[in-house]
Amino acid sequence: MVMKYLTPGPVQLPKAVIHAIARQPHFHRIDEFKEIFKDVIDKLSKVAYGIPIIAPGTGTFAIDMMVYNYVNPNENAVVPIYGEFSERLAESLESRGAKVYRIKWGIGSIPPPDVIEDFCRRISNVKAIAIVHNETSCGTTNRYVEEIQSVADSVGATLLVDSVSAFPAEPIRSRVDVIATASQKAFLAPPGAAILFISKEPSSSHPVPPSMNLQKYLKMLSRNETPYTPPINVIYGLSVSLNYILSIGIEKYHEIHRERAEILYRGIKLKPVPMEHHVRSYTVTAFYTEKPKEIIFELKSLGYIIAGGMGEIRDRSIRIGVMGDITVDDLNKVVEVVNRVADR
Repeated sequence: MVMKYLTPGPVQLPKAVIHAIARQPHFHRIDEFKEIFKDVIDKLSKVAYGIPIIAPGTGTFAIDMMVYNYVNPNENAVVPIYGEFSERLAESLESRGAKVYRIKWGIGSIPPPDVIEDFCRRISNVKAIAIVHNETSCGTTNRYVEEIQSVADSVGATLLVDSVSAFPAEPIRSRVDVIATASQKAFLAPPGAAILFISKEPSSSHPVPPSMNLQKYLKMLSRNETPYTPPINVIYGLSVSLNYILSIGIEKYHEIHRERAEILYRGIKLKPVPMEHHVRSYTVTAFYTEKPKEIIFELKSLGYIIAGGMGEIRDRSIRIGVMGDITVDDLNKVVEVVNRVADR
């Protein structure tokens, strides 16, 4: 049986992307690869504000790169906590030696910008505000990113955004200091490329490990190179997937994901984890259920892979991704199966 993945990532890859990555990798210092690399960087530049950087690694590595290049030990950092990945973001900052101030928030909700601003002003001398754009663990999207950038500007802080499971299906429409994301989710490519969009000069004065030193990447970018071996075959895949995304446009791409997610939100007779409609994710949906294992098993037996819960709702929720090469028929089938098992 051929499995189809409706997961938070890696996602079901289009056949054209699979074909693109199934080739002999170039030596990354020759002109032929430099041309491909430049083409991908140019395409990424059309997706968001800022300078795109590609490094070998996962989304977690992209986040660590972001943290280590913009935060020094002992600096104050504010992190709103509304799921497992916002806690991981706080842990990354703590590994850098930052003094982290957590805004504890409920699962399925997002603190508004005025709460973050008031919190920052009570602490004073905040050097970084770090937020998760799409909380993969509970299907909750922070759609206040642009407003929180204004908060960061007003308090003299750098805004660090983890958009690993949102971007570019959930677009950021104006300048943000730093965005960390990855290839294997809404970019429709295999795992292996850590991607950053930089609109602010790296500001850390403390040493950074060579593998994640953004200054090295920025210096080599002018030569259409990377300081270390890049994820060559992933870049081949990105070239194809970006052609598709840009051909339909970012806003249409966003709308496609919204429509897919709404099929699940409207059809599944379970309570969504996000408490309000305006924070529901359009890339990773999440629902409370007393039968997560049964639902996952039944779908797998029919050729569909979804994900279980994470963190404090691990044993009482399911997550269904709508990224990747999936169809309306796939989604309708998932709705039917979930409801049937839930009603037993």
